[in-house]
Amino acid sequence: MPQNVSTIPIQSQSAGFYNGLRKEVFSFLQKNSLSQIDAKGLILKATIVYLLWGIFYGAFLYTAMHYAWYSLFLIPALAFSIICIVLSVMHDGSHNAFSNSSLLNKLAAYSLMFAGASPILWYKLHVRAHHDNTNVSGYDQDFEAGGLLRLHPAQPRKNIYRFQHIYAWPLYLGHSLKWIWRDDFHDFFTDRWKLSLNEKIKVAIELIVSRLWHISIFIALPYLASGSWQLTLTFYLVHWMIVSIALVLVFAMAHLSNVQAMPADKSPTTPDWALHQLATTANFAPYNKPLSWVIGGLNFQIEHHIFPKISHTRYPLISPVVKRYCEKHNIVYNEFKSFRAVIAGHYHHLRFFGRKEKIPIEKLLEN
Repeated sequence: MPQNVSTIPIQSQSAGFYNGLRKEVFSFLQKNSLSQIDAKGLILKATIVYLLWGIFYGAFLYTAMHYAWYSLFLIPALAFSIICIVLSVMHDGSHNAFSNSSLLNKLAAYSLMFAGASPILWYKLHVRAHHDNTNVSGYDQDFEAGGLLRLHPAQPRKNIYRFQHIYAWPLYLGHSLKWIWRDDFHDFFTDRWKLSLNEKIKVAIELIVSRLWHISIFIALPYLASGSWQLTLTFYLVHWMIVSIALVLVFAMAHLSNVQAMPADKSPTTPDWALHQLATTANFAPYNKPLSWVIGGLNFQIEHHIFPKISHTRYPLISPVVKRYCEKHNIVYNEFKSFRAVIAGHYHHLRFFGRKEKIPIEKLLEN
């Protein structure tokens, strides 16, 4: 049964829990002759998703040139392929889980520039701030919404938040455009991450190159092909709205679905790595293989957060090992059986934190 989310202290149930779990998982991989990094599998997948994007993009330009507005029917396919690139290639690369080669990991991580964002700033925001401090107020920036939403108990409540379970969803549609045109520049010019001089130079280059690419591919070429600003603007907005809602749902559902712990601050009593990640993370739709393929195994967020340097194609395989180990030690393993269930969990999360009174929530995980 899920619990209403509050500032839940995370208490260690057994010393060395992470070390024991790690031993179990790597023993399983070794017994089954599986490497930590699925290099061949991920290179093949990267090749497929980039080819798909190239085919869909070429088809879009051709259709825009000859059949104008009919080209918009290709938007879902293009958005799908970008989502695959970001979640199945870039994400593993940023965690050094794409390949045993540091060069290939870096190239995979730089797939983010393909969408129009800075890989270095992503690393600071996601790999360091989020993964090192999952759901910890003041450290994990993933639930910071610029005062528009209340997603954590440490955030002050405003009257407008009573309706956030309604207005949050349209806001999510603008996530990618805000990231591309506002957040990266804001983080760079305010020196949010205290970058070294060398990092600042690299980020400046990333910002310039990625935005020139973004403008060329998603605005200039569609306009040159179609000759219509109206079509170009429609394509651009709808495409990035689809990408936005997909990215928000994948990353937010795992941590903001009304079952996870929401620590108010870092604490000296915080347990080892695995216990913290288990308390603040949830899996969803674990048996949905097509979904798992598209989103890079990120429906197995528990396994990803505990073992970020293991390739995402291994998550479905090690998930039963993690679950059994948790059961053995009486540790809660949060798992929503379907995508619909985790969406409902996030809806109730929004509603709960938007109101003063507690909202009863029943059997979300069993749906």
